Amino acid sequence: MPLTGFSFSKLNSTTNILPFECGDDDLNSFLSNKAIPYKKELLATTYLLESEDKTIAYLSIYNDALAVQEKDFASKGAFKRLLKEILTHPKRHLRQFPAIKIGRLAVCESTKKERKGIGRALVNFVIDLALEQNSNCACQLITVDAYTQSLDFYTKLGFKFLTDSDKGDDTRQMYLDLRPLMNTAYDISA
Repeated sequence: MPLTGFSFSKLNSTTNILPFECGDDDLNSFLSNKAIPYKKELLATTYLLESEDKTIAYLSIYNDALAVQEKDFASKGAFKRLLKEILTHPKRHLRQFPAIKIGRLAVCESTKKERKGIGRALVNFVIDLALEQNSNCACQLITVDAYTQSLDFYTKLGFKFLTDSDKGDDTRQMYLDLRPLMNTAYDISA
């Protein structure tokens, strides 16, 4: 496991955040300036992966609902294909699906270069958390608004694009359906 030798903890209001640099000012600033206030305001929960002297990576998550509207799709057919994919019973009129959103995920530059699989391990943590929590509160999807430079990373992990209407934007909305994982990893009849 690539996380050996690091500590993994949930950020709280008294956490001393160790230095962090991922090469993205927005991600760096969120950790140092917004993560604790977001925790206090119940806007996001942040987890830290740290070595003795620096933050190696962090992850912020929060509850989400993927809202699906026909107007967001290039064609009625594309809209119906998505609904068919994420609805077990297509006749239901659901247009919002319970989710956990990966709000921020960042790995320090030096660790990224070493390709230790830390980003993958953090996404797997969110998947495991969502699957475990499903017995208490339903969660069908994991969502992310992925930066252009992260699209391949999420695609390799099984995430799909919600729509093509955001192609060319700075971020693309992606989702991972947890049902196939739930059906193989857990007994959902409980």
